[in-house]
Amino acid sequence: MSSDHFLKHWKRPNWNRNMEKKNHISLRTFCERHGVQESFVYSMYEFELVQMDQGQGEALLSMEELPLLEKMVRLHRELDINPEGIQAIHHLLQQVEDLQKEVMSLRRKLDRLE
Repeated sequence: MSSDHFLKHWKRPNWNRNMEKKNHISLRTFCERHGVQESFVYSMYEFELVQMDQGQGEALLSMEELPLLEKMVRLHRELDINPEGIQAIHHLLQQVEDLQKEVMSLRRKLDRLE
């Protein structure tokens, strides 16, 4: 990075907004890179599986959401699973994860009693 580039960004008055934007990717960019329709991502949003933000007139995805959303895209593309199926799979996987946490907690309690 050149010093001119650094200074230009450092002096920018809305640096917090710029930092925020670095933590997001536009919906359009995500869809172009992953070869998926925006309507698919909107359906994941409607099922409350991913969160989207609004910024400067465009939908934004948090970088933290990307691994989950990429997994959903793979399920849709590679296994031809529709959005309703992805919602069901996500729900079941969440239940499995919760049960695993409960088992670990119970094992710790059992270990303390022994």
